[in-house]
Amino acid sequence: MRKLLLLSLITPFHFAQIFAQNTWTQKASMPTVGRHTAVSFAIAGKGYLGTGVLANIGYTDDFWEYDPITDSWTQKTNFPGGIRAFATGFAIGSKGYLGTGTSTGLDLFNDFWEYDPIANSWTQKANLGGQQRAAATSFVIGGK
Repeated sequence: MRKLLLLSLITPFHFAQIFAQNTWTQKASMPTVGRHTAVSFAIAGKGYLGTGVLANIGYTDDFWEYDPITDSWTQKTNFPGGIRAFATGFAIGSKGYLGTGTSTGLDLFNDFWEYDPIANSWTQKANLGGQQRAAATSFVIGGK
């Protein structure tokens, strides 16, 4: 009983400390209209976001880099695989990868592309085995 009482006295204090440290801060917005079903990944402390569906415009192939140090967005080379949404993306080491998805909801893809942020260029890689797909999920473990 004594431990439970002590815990109940300490817990509100700790919760106050935890929640005070976890606050949201507004950062620079992308210099485009809103979008959904985009792809994103992070490389060397910078965020990359592209493709998806732009609000009231349609599918896109644009690609952007966010630098948290300068709190700014820079447009990068457009994704060469064409307009698409519901793709998947991930990073391994110093490269980003984007693949699968759909264009205008009709065509499905199983292609995969590698993005090199130093060269600001895309290279097509081997297609994903199996069926073409949209809304795939990806993850990286141990550099694979």
